Amino acid sequence: MKRFSIILVLTSILALSLSAVPSLTSFRPLEREYRAMGESGMSLKGSSKGFSVNPAALSTDRFSLILPSVSLGVGSFYDIMGLPFDEIMKGELGAVSEILTKLTGFIPLLDAQLSSSLVLHGFGFSIDGDLAVYSLGEGLSTGLVPCLKTGTTFGYGHRFSLTPSLDLEAGIVAHNTSFFYSTPIDINLALDLVLQDMENLNFSFAKTSLFFDVGTTLRSSSGFSAALSANGIGGSFTSRDVVKDETVTLYPEFSLDAGVGWERVFWSWLGLKAALDIKDITGLFSDLSFSELLFHMNMGMKLNLTKGLGLMCGLKGGYPSFGLDLKLFFIDLSLLYTTDEYSEKMGYNPRDTLSVLVGLEF
Repeated sequence: MKRFSIILVLTSILALSLSAVPSLTSFRPLEREYRAMGESGMSLKGSSKGFSVNPAALSTDRFSLILPSVSLGVGSFYDIMGLPFDEIMKGELGAVSEILTKLTGFIPLLDAQLSSSLVLHGFGFSIDGDLAVYSLGEGLSTGLVPCLKTGTTFGYGHRFSLTPSLDLEAGIVAHNTSFFYSTPIDINLALDLVLQDMENLNFSFAKTSLFFDVGTTLRSSSGFSAALSANGIGGSFTSRDVVKDETVTLYPEFSLDAGVGWERVFWSWLGLKAALDIKDITGLFSDLSFSELLFHMNMGMKLNLTKGLGLMCGLKGGYPSFGLDLKLFFIDLSLLYTTDEYSEKMGYNPRDTLSVLVGLEF
């Protein structure tokens, strides 16, 4: 029984060394400011948003090079901090059972991600990698799914001057993503692996054909902006079990999003940003209610206290997020606390994440 408990502990600790984002039909690394502001701000300036949020954000004459950006996040942070670690290390079955209870569902655990991007005169290119582990199942049937995700994105944005005080920005990006993942590693399979029996450990490979995002932003010289983007257009997603030689075809998740924002620099070192976004408009109107409106609504703000220090907060679907952004010369350091809903309804399966991001930006 003690050996059984220890194996459960080792399996759980393995899960806590990596990350998960519960979607196998898209891979969109989100910019840190956007995440900390409750995943709002699609109309605000920031070329990094052009790769995953709104392609119109690439409409800039500025040069931006990120080499690279590294992030590490602890998922289900509050639950993990409340685990009885002393009892776990002793191999007590009750403590191990508590771990499995915390892992119930389809949830993220830790996040290890590497990203690099280049933006020059409206043209943008990014390459991203993510090492992940999903928790899948309930109780003793909980399994871990290791997954390696890679993605490349390229696109172009252009600014049109409509009047001296009003600009129209438009952009398009193309995505290509790949996934490599294993069958769920549950208790039985973990025992097999300890005994060096690899027969039941299968791997699958998945890859998308090119799919596209298009977006536009109206930007006023007064600081107000409004944006509309359509994400996940075209393409297909083919998943192949390399052992069973079976193929399944899925399609990227389509989302029509809209947002408004305002940003103002009061002095050279003091500035304020605020935003309100509506995600998946078509899904919202399929079941219009107050709870659904709240679920699809994201809002946030950022206060720049100095040129290199920013405080961020937001609400994503009613769940809070916070962030601290520090820039020292060309080094960016961010600390984020976010909460996401990992079900189709608000309140069913919320999970928080604490993330640290470090990047070299020129």
